[in-house]
Amino acid sequence: MKPTHFAETSKATTVTAADTTVFYTPEEIAKSVKLHPATVRKLFIDEDGVIRIGHGGTRKTRQYYTLRIPSHVVARVLGRMTVGT
Repeated sequence: MKPTHFAETSKATTVTAADTTVFYTPEEIAKSVKLHPATVRKLFIDEDGVIRIGHGGTRKTRQYYTLRIPSHVVARVLGRMTVGT
């Protein structure tokens, strides 16, 4: 019996410029702007466009999330926080 593969049933997709967005971890951003990773997580957790993987906890367990932050969101948030001259 031949195993079923998802590739046989899926359609081919075209890669566009939007598909090549660079994603950063909170640790990578923290290192570049010299902040603590926890501070970066707090800044980006509720921003539009941030990919949040994981689950919210219950009343007895904590929540675990993995964040991936697109470069355009990093630029937007850091631009908003920059003091104008």
